[in-house]
Amino acid sequence: MKTAAFFWSYFRKYKLSFAVVIMAIILSTVLQALFPIYMGQAVTELVKAGTAYAEGTAADSPALFAGFMAVMWNLGLAVIFYALGNLLYMSLMSRVIAHSTNDMRKGLFAKLSKMTVAFFDSHQDGDILSRFTSDLDNILQALNESLIQVMSNAALYLGLIAVMFLRNTTLAWVTVASTPVAFLVLWIIVRLARKYTDLQQKEVGRLNAYMDETISGQKAVIVQGLQEEVIQGFIQQNDKVRSATFKGRAFSGMLFPIMNGMSLINTAIVIFLGSALVLNDPSLETSVALGLVVTFAQFSREYYQPIIQVAASWGSLQLAFTGADRIQEMFDAPEEVRPEPAPAFTELRESVEISHVDFSYVEGKPVLRDVSISAPKGKMTAIVGPTGSGKSTIMNLVNRFYDVDGGRIAFDGRDIRDYELDSLRRGVGIVLQESVLFSGTIRDNIRFGVPDASQELVEAAARATHIHDYIESLPDQYDTLVDDDQNIFSTGQKQLISIARTLMTDPQVLILDEATSNVDTVTESKIQHAMEAIVAGRTSFVIAHRLKTILNADQIIVLKDGQVIEQGTHKELLQLDGFYAELYHNQFVFE
Repeated sequence: MKTAAFFWSYFRKYKLSFAVVIMAIILSTVLQALFPIYMGQAVTELVKAGTAYAEGTAADSPALFAGFMAVMWNLGLAVIFYALGNLLYMSLMSRVIAHSTNDMRKGLFAKLSKMTVAFFDSHQDGDILSRFTSDLDNILQALNESLIQVMSNAALYLGLIAVMFLRNTTLAWVTVASTPVAFLVLWIIVRLARKYTDLQQKEVGRLNAYMDETISGQKAVIVQGLQEEVIQGFIQQNDKVRSATFKGRAFSGMLFPIMNGMSLINTAIVIFLGSALVLNDPSLETSVALGLVVTFAQFSREYYQPIIQVAASWGSLQLAFTGADRIQEMFDAPEEVRPEPAPAFTELRESVEISHVDFSYVEGKPVLRDVSISAPKGKMTAIVGPTGSGKSTIMNLVNRFYDVDGGRIAFDGRDIRDYELDSLRRGVGIVLQESVLFSGTIRDNIRFGVPDASQELVEAAARATHIHDYIESLPDQYDTLVDDDQNIFSTGQKQLISIARTLMTDPQVLILDEATSNVDTVTESKIQHAMEAIVAGRTSFVIAHRLKTILNADQIIVLKDGQVIEQGTHKELLQLDGFYAELYHNQFVFE
C-alpha cells in the first residue's frame, strides 16, 4: 500500500489522462477477448460451408462462404480498433510516466535540500547518489516497459474470464481450474524475487558508496600502496551485488517458463476434456461443437498470456518497487525544524549565549555536557582542546546544523530555535576546515551567497583575503572556470576563496573551523591575515588547532571530554599553568 501511495501521489495530477487510458484499455481488452470467439465462429462457418459444399446443398459458391467472410470482416475491424486503442493508451501512458518521473527527480532533489545535516552524516554519499541514478532509472524503465503491460493484461485477464463464462460455463470452469495452482506458484516465486531484489539495491548502494570513497581518497590509496587491498575490497562488495542480482534474476526468470508450461498443459486439458464434453453433447451440432473447442483452446492460451506477461514484467517491477521504497525513505526522513511564523534574525546587538548545553549524536553517548560560553558582540572567542573534545560540535549547534538536547543557545537573549532558520543561517558565516569550490567561474564562487554582487564587491572581498593578485595573474582572471577538484588552486588558495565568499555575505556571527589546519606556514600566514580582516569588529568563534593563531583572542575556551575546563585570555591561561599551558608549551616545543 505504501508503494502504491508513492506512485499515486505523482500520477493523480494526470487523472484525465488516466481516464482516457483506462477507456482505451477497456476497448482493447474487449476486442482482444472477442478474437477467440471470432475464430471459433470462423471455424463453425467454415465447417458448415464445407459440409454444404460436400453435400451439394449450397445454392451458389458466393453464398457458401458468406457467413465465413462476414466473421473475418468483423475480426479485421476488431484488430484495427484494437491496434488504435493500444496506440492511444501507450502514447498517453508514456507521457504521464515521463512527467511523473521528472516530478520525482525534482521532488527528491528539493527534499534533499531540506534535509538535516544529521541525515548526510549518517548516509554515505554513494548511497544517496544511487537513489537519484539507479533507483530512479529502474522506476522509469519499469514504468515505461512494465506498468502498461500490467494494466492492459490485468484488464484482459478479467475480460477473458467474463467472456468465457458468458460463452460456455462448463468449458470456462475447465479453463480456469488450474488458476489456484498458478497463483500459488506465482506468489512463492514473487516473494523470493522481491527479497533478493531489495537486497540487490541495498548492495548496489553500498558498492556505489565504496567506489565514491575510493575515488575521493585515491591519492591516499596510492601513497599508502593499498591498490590491491582496495581492489579486493571492491571485488568482495561486487560479489555481494552479483550474488543478490543472480538470485533475484533467477527467481524472476523462473516465472515465464513455469507459467508458459502451465499454459501449454492447461491448453491440452481444455482440448481433451472440452472435446469429450461438447462432442458428446447431443444438443450441439458438430460444427458448433468444433467451434467451441477451437474457441476455448484459444481462450486457454489467451487466459495464461496476461499471467505470463505480468510474470515476465515482474522482475523490472520489483526493482521499481524497491527503488520507490528507498526513495520514500528519503521523503520520510525528518526535515529541519523551521518555526513559523518566526522573527528574522537581522543583527546581533549584544551577545551569543551558550547556556548549560548538553548534546549527543548517539543517544547515551554525550559529546557536550553542561557547556556555557558567553561571546560578547564584536569579540573573538577561540575554542581549543584535544580531538574529540566537542569543538566543532559547538559550531554545529550555533548554526543549527543540530539542535541541543538540553540547555539553549541564544542571540541577544532569544533562543536560536525561535528565529526564522534561513535568516539565522544568513547571519552566521562559516569557513570550514575543508574548502569547497563549486562548478563555475571564480567570480561565481566568491559571490555564491550574494549572486547579484557587483564586480567591485567581488574584487574587494578578494583583496581583503589576499587572493586578488593571484586571480589577476590567470589568463581569464575572474572568469576562470573552476570546480572542487581544479588543480590550478592550492589548498591554501581554495581556502582564501572560501574566506572571500564568506566575507561577501557580511555575517553577523563568524565561525572559523580550523581554517589553517591543512596548509603550510607561509600560506597559514596569508590566511591568518585574511582571517584578521574579516574577524575585525565581528562576533567570531575560532576553532584552533595551532594555538599561535589565536593568541590575540578576547577569550579562549578550553574544552576537554565535552566540558569547559578553563577560560580566559592567552596570558591568563598561561598563568594558570593548567591544561592550556601544557598544550601551548607542547606545540611550542615541536614547532
